[in-house]
Amino acid sequence: MNGPADLEARAGELRRRLAGHGLSSAEPRPIERGLQFRVGDQGVVRLYARKDGSVTVDASQLRDPAVRLRVQNFAADAANESTEPVLRLWPQIGADESGKGDYFGPLVAAAVRVDEFEAAGLAARGVRDSKAVPDDEVVRLAAMIEEECATAVETLMPAAYNERYAALALRGRNLNDLLAELHAAAIGRLVADGPVGVVIVDQFSAAARIDAVLTACCPGVPVVTECGAEGRVAVAAASCVARARFLAGLAELSDEAGIRLPKGGSSPALVRAAQAVVDRRGSAALALVAKVHFRTTARIRKG
Repeated sequence: MNGPADLEARAGELRRRLAGHGLSSAEPRPIERGLQFRVGDQGVVRLYARKDGSVTVDASQLRDPAVRLRVQNFAADAANESTEPVLRLWPQIGADESGKGDYFGPLVAAAVRVDEFEAAGLAARGVRDSKAVPDDEVVRLAAMIEEECATAVETLMPAAYNERYAALALRGRNLNDLLAELHAAAIGRLVADGPVGVVIVDQFSAAARIDAVLTACCPGVPVVTECGAEGRVAVAAASCVARARFLAGLAELSDEAGIRLPKGGSSPALVRAAQAVVDRRGSAALALVAKVHFRTTARIRKG
């Protein structure tokens, strides 16, 4: 199993390779479950230690696609035989979600299948973790991904979301169970549509029952869940597609409500928008635009 010394050694090897190509970097510093170091003025590279002994290198925060791709290639070279063999299988399906922490708007799970050539091409054209990408660029990248790659998306608008969440809560389940169901549906469609070497999911729960749901959707195909998986191109692509669909859903709901519904889970602007929905359309209207189990709902005056 990797410890701090292993991560430091891997970070040191990456920094040496970068220096050999004229890219300076700062000394690594610890972060939760890993290390990160800054590469010039490009941003940070993060390394995470996984329980199975492998190391995930996340270069998604680097601004220049060429530098990002170079770091990813260096990481693959440096890993050598220490890389989990299953992660060298192709094609790969990456899965990620958007809207989980947003009060307004849908919950979206997306899966994208890429081969090795497609992954390199997407990385070279700027595909990275959607959290590091402005909204307008996310929309552009997602359109490109959906045009060029096999993609499956599950979108749960608030009315349906609230019904399914309430049903799961009665059985002692939670949001992660709902998200696992959406991921499994999207992944399952792609697995049924063509060959797959491995499925990679950005980890959102460590519960065994969640892993069981994800594994059941693709019999015979290995499923890897890992923190920082957006550093892998397939997962980064899925994160962009999911985010773009979330933004589209939020815009649609804003138009229907006649109110600009903000992103996020809790803010004064968000509470004001929710109050405006209730004042104009009544308390029941909130369940049509928002995830009402959020604590934010308790802050809304009902009449």
